[in-house]
Amino acid sequence: METTLALQRKADAGDADACFRLAYRFAFGRNAKNRDWRQIVHYWRVAARAGHARAQFYLGTCYDTGNGVSKNIRTAHHWYLLAAENDHEVAQYNVAFNLREGQGCKKDLAQSFSWMLRAANNGDIDACRDLGFAYHEGVGTAIDYKLASIWYHAAAKCGDAKAQWNLGLCYQDGHGVVKSRRWARYWFRKAASAGHVLARKKVAS
Repeated sequence: METTLALQRKADAGDADACFRLAYRFAFGRNAKNRDWRQIVHYWRVAARAGHARAQFYLGTCYDTGNGVSKNIRTAHHWYLLAAENDHEVAQYNVAFNLREGQGCKKDLAQSFSWMLRAANNGDIDACRDLGFAYHEGVGTAIDYKLASIWYHAAAKCGDAKAQWNLGLCYQDGHGVVKSRRWARYWFRKAASAGHVLARKKVAS
């Protein structure tokens, strides 16, 4: 494993990946309790400006949370968008979420759906769940219960409690799947075990 000193020399020489890795080590490594967020932001910004996708994403999170910089949702969205365009799946989800809610950008449900689809296809579980919701409720796209159930299932099998609950509702109501009390109960129990409050109440009733 490369020493922090060696990594810092590379970073200070302008190596974008070294900048990202050094900041990541400062943020999440063994000495993270003594982290200096301004220093972390500095190195992530250098890497982000050089086009490093993960640095763009993490710089976005800093502006999102106010770590090392003044909190600024619009600037956070800017960096998420750059990372998303570089195929970072969590950034793609964040862009989709922001566009859906109008956070840091103008609300645009069609564009939100487009980014949600990209994030889901790249394997982001939150995106799979929310894409199922978009298809189920017609958010930025036409209602399609079959596709809703498919995407709910993709997230549910990975342990997402909300997706498990929603998939249970699909089986309960016959939305996109063959109506089945057995499968509805199965997914409600899964959701309840994962801590979903409504599912726990339903299973207990």
